[in-house]
Amino acid sequence: MVTLTITIKAHPDKRKELLNTCRLISDQTREEEGCMDCRISKDIDDENFIKLEETWEWRSQLDDHLCSDRFSALIGAIKLLGKSHEVRLGEGSPAEGKQAIEDARLKGVMKKE
Repeated sequence: MVTLTITIKAHPDKRKELLNTCRLISDQTREEEGCMDCRISKDIDDENFIKLEETWEWRSQLDDHLCSDRFSALIGAIKLLGKSHEVRLGEGSPAEGKQAIEDARLKGVMKKE
């Protein structure tokens, strides 16, 4: 089992739009093979902080998700509507999370070729 956690600081005037986008994408993500759970939460002290947690049965299934158009749309929304974000894979650091996404997406591109 592997967990992906994305913590986003939304632009205050874009928070609602980002939250709605995260909800839509997470609803679809729950239907993907291997997705055991997908949750969204807001910080009780600062509503502009949104946390998205995904739990996957196998790392290979998470990697497939990271290469998907759905995940690309999520990252695009985060970059457009968020001030900052960090990604963690399991208990790893944000740098390791970013690297895991880059590695999975590169591997996905190589698979398609």
